[in-house]
Amino acid sequence: MSLPKVGYAKGTCSRCGKTYSVPRPAFPIYCDCWKYCPLCGQEMTPYTPDLTPSIYDPDKGLKVVMVCLDHTPPYYSKDLPVEVRLK
Repeated sequence: MSLPKVGYAKGTCSRCGKTYSVPRPAFPIYCDCWKYCPLCGQEMTPYTPDLTPSIYDPDKGLKVVMVCLDHTPPYYSKDLPVEVRLK
């Protein structure tokens, strides 16, 4: 069954529950909830380790993407963008 090319496509983020409604034809939408700290709601900054890649193995646990420095200790997030399924 093909979706109609007119009207609006709607979808809900599976992580935060935010609802999106976009005109058709709809392209994939990614929710921006992964950019915000779940503790304080502030926008987090991209995290880059202060080590050179030759010192550590990036495939073994250092997959932190964002950091919120407003906390002690800082909040490190491994969340990635979530694609919203549109119907």
